[in-house]
Amino acid sequence: MDYTTLLTMAAVIAVGYFLLIRPSQKRQAEQQKTLSSIEPGVRIMTTAGVFATVVHLGEKQAVLEISPGVEMTIAKAAIAKVVAPADEEFEYDDASAEPAATVDEAATEPIASEAVPGTEFQGYPRPDDKI
Repeated sequence: MDYTTLLTMAAVIAVGYFLLIRPSQKRQAEQQKTLSSIEPGVRIMTTAGVFATVVHLGEKQAVLEISPGVEMTIAKAAIAKVVAPADEEFEYDDASAEPAATVDEAATEPIASEAVPGTEFQGYPRPDDKI
């Protein structure tokens, strides 16, 4: 094996390191920095694109509030980034929420009908019919 072949192999390995391995290590270090800066009350975005507020943080999991009173548990690795208040597109204010609509008693009564259930399929073979 001559020196040219060795230099070519070394160059390929060096290029592979700088194009593949090093950027991956930088992204991983940045992700670790992001995860270490998260604390309860911070708005985040998950890798699935869900925006939520951190409620509890564990070693491997986080509990997020995705809307008032609705919480979900995710793996901490699924946290993509911390969302700055300036990046928020909508404002969330529980005080301005409208009350839920009331249920009308008449709407809960069954509707009396003269139609026979299943008549829309008359003429079609039934599962027990032999074709």
